[in-house]
Amino acid sequence: MCSSGLLPNLVTYSILLDGLCKHGYLDEALKLLKSMQGKKLEPDIVFYTILIEGMFIAGKLEVAKELFSKLFVDGIRPTAHTYTVMIKGLLKEGLSDEAYKLFRKMEDDGFTPDSCAYNVIIQGFLQIRDSSTAVQLIDEMVGKGFSADSSTFQMLLVLESHDEIISRFMRGSSLGRKMK
Repeated sequence: MCSSGLLPNLVTYSILLDGLCKHGYLDEALKLLKSMQGKKLEPDIVFYTILIEGMFIAGKLEVAKELFSKLFVDGIRPTAHTYTVMIKGLLKEGLSDEAYKLFRKMEDDGFTPDSCAYNVIIQGFLQIRDSSTAVQLIDEMVGKGFSADSSTFQMLLVLESHDEIISRFMRGSSLGRKMK
């Protein structure tokens, strides 16, 4: 029990988990999950998203993927943010094809990718110099009324001088004209 006489709730556990993950205490984070479940306090999607992101930060790809799969088995519906965390983690691990498939699966699962999801995947493709996929995604994003964030703009500007596809895109698109 806490000194106030109140038992910890899901918010308390989520805050503890976030701190553990951000500081690299992943074994303790997984123990916290088991402790919660032992107390019949089931984690919610916020808790799982924090844990998945922590696993990616620590380079524990397989654990992150298992946790994501477990959501569906346990009947927990991921959010657009959960998908974005997964996509970002997969890109970080060099799995751009898998990230792209998950990005597309998002819509199949009833989530329209938001500006954040688009910027994450576009940046991932720009980082691996797959400019044709990045340009296709930018066109799609703009068509849906979203815009590139400052990090995406910066990457486009850096690549413009030595990537012909990006250079043509920047000269010919409304996005490129808005930037100049």
